[in-house]
Amino acid sequence: MLTDALDEAFTRIGDFLAVQTAGGSGIELDNVLRLQESVGVDDDTRAVSAQRLSAVQPNAPAGAVLLGLLVGLSAGQLQAENA
Repeated sequence: MLTDALDEAFTRIGDFLAVQTAGGSGIELDNVLRLQESVGVDDDTRAVSAQRLSAVQPNAPAGAVLLGLLVGLSAGQLQAENA
């Protein structure tokens, strides 16, 4: 069920953020890139996303959009794994 996969995807992102911010030093870029790679986001995907986002909604915060993209892709992977 998509709702369960989406819930699990949000949990995964929450767990990632909790681990990354536990020491108080913030989130390292390399770890964010590894998280992105885990759901298939690479340099080309980031470039297309940035280009399309600026065309669709120029004032949207890129980080929030990327977070939504990661959650959505993760939920899709989880749903496919559980099908």
